[in-house]
Parts: sequence; structure tokens; C-alpha cells
Amino acid sequence: MRLPGSIRRGWLPAFVCVLGACPAVAVGSQSEGDALVLNVSHPARAFHPGDVVLLAVEASRPLVGVEADAFGQPVRFWPSGAAGAWRGLVGIGLDTTPGRYDITVRAKGSGGGTGTERMILIVDPKRFETRQLRVSPDFLNPPAAERERIVRDATLLADLFAHSVSDRLWRGPFAPPVPGVTTSGFGRLTLLNGEPRARHQGVDVRAVPGTPVRAPNAGQVVLAADLYFSGQTVMLDHGAGLFSLVAHLSRIAVSVGTRTARGDLLGDTGATGRVTGPHLHWAVRLGELNVDPIALLTAVADLAEAPALVTLP
Repeated sequence: MRLPGSIRRGWLPAFVCVLGACPAVAVGSQSEGDALVLNVSHPARAFHPGDVVLLAVEASRPLVGVEADAFGQPVRFWPSGAAGAWRGLVGIGLDTTPGRYDITVRAKGSGGGTGTERMILIVDPKRFETRQLRVSPDFLNPPAAERERIVRDATLLADLFAHSVSDRLWRGPFAPPVPGVTTSGFGRLTLLNGEPRARHQGVDVRAVPGTPVRAPNAGQVVLAADLYFSGQTVMLDHGAGLFSLVAHLSRIAVSVGTRTARGDLLGDTGATGRVTGPHLHWAVRLGELNVDPIALLTAVADLAEAPALVTLP
């Protein structure tokens, strides 16, 4: 698949319904106080592990907040355009068991009163790719001298993921950090010298060393460092629990605290860290889940600019 040109050609046909035209299966709703009627929808009949779902909430009158939980994670909603219209992103973890899942959306009206809508989200099975690589035994197992650094890197990343800024910094569609062909998709299982490793938590894009790496959307740089596995790495906090990480760079062009807009330069591609060749690794985190960056591109491809996130009191 080519990025970004083929994204719309290759992925969007699966989401042919206009947002709101394919309502989710509602299994009951209620309201109390001043009547507040909700309609919750998403643009596909079923999803897969690793997907990102854009929920659309339409209310009979303006809202001051919307909240829900999905797959054990809180959903962050934001007002979107017309009064009473809100949107929220749901991540489906790689290890999610296929099946039917209930999501209850709760909303509060601007003039008082609340409403709820319970919907079903269907997760279908997905067969992920498997590849085999032969590497030097020295590459397979990190030396003991690096173990402390590896633990330190993992602790740093976990702490950053746990402290996303509450405001939603990103706006509109996301864009791939570099153009190119994906060489390893999300969820792919790699066998190194016949031994299975963890499934791929991002996408790898083939890129000539020195290719500019751009911010996929607005955010704040929270990491710009050399890590053992990912090499020269930049991580953006897009706000409201959404992160992008780009790895194996040859050069970092930003520093921690930098605010970026979509398309701003983050650095150049390279082959730093534990890699077998030059490429860009792009990972996306939503809440506590790693999700497919291509699914994020697809989920928000048609979003217009929208106001900042507002949380339910």
C-alpha cells in the first residue's frame, strides 16, 4: 500500500457510508428530566482488532458533555459542528476477542437533563501476516550491559503515555509522516531465526535515509531522544490520550516542549536503533491501547476542523 495516495483508494471504500448514515444497532435508550434524544452511529458494520472507530453522537438539542467507556477505556468526545453533534474515538486493542460489545453513551444537555444510548459494536476476526527473518544471534538477544537502559526506556515511555494533556490538540485529518510503501503492517508476527517475537505495534514505511519526517497532526513533542530499540525517536502528544511515535530517525529536528502543526518537520529517516535496514516506524497510541496508524488515517479522513475537547462535568 502506498501512503498517502492509496489510503483513500484502498481503505475508504470499506467505509462507504456517510458519517451518520449508517446508525449503529441501538438496543435501548432512555432519558430523564427534560427529554434528550440521542442517536449514536459509526461508519461501518464491523471492525477488527487494531482498528479505530469514530463515533458520531447527534442530540435533539445542544450538549455540554458526552462520555462513554469502550473496551475498558474512556472515550474522549468533542463538539463537532452543529449544535448537539459530538464525535469520539474508540480504539480496539490488538488482543481484543472477536464478538459483540456494548457501549453506553451518556450525555448532558445544555439546559439540563441527561440521556443515554446503548449500542453494539461488532469486532470480527482478522488474520495478521507472519514473516520470517534470519539475523545474527547477537541481534536476536540484547547484551546484558543494555538491560538497564532498556528498562529505563520502557519506564519513560509508560510514564509519558500515562500523562497526556487533557485538551485535544489535533484537528481534522491525519497525514502519514512520510510517503512510501508499507513493509510491515500493524499486527504482523515476526519470527526471528524461527523464534516468535511480539506482534508489530505500528507500521513500517520504506524510506530513503534523509527523507523528511512530518508531524501527522498538531501536537506537542514529549520525547526527542535516542532509545535502545527505536533509535532516534520523536513522540507527539496530540492530546486527550492520543499519541504518535516515529522511530529510527537519522536526525531529530525538534525538542521536548515544541508545539507542532500538521506537516511540521520532526526529523529525517534513518536506520538507528535495532533495525535490519532503513525505514520509518510509525506507532499510534489511543488511551492505553496501541492501534493501527492506517486505521486512524481512515477513521478521521473526512473530519472537518472542530472546536476543542470539552469534558463532562
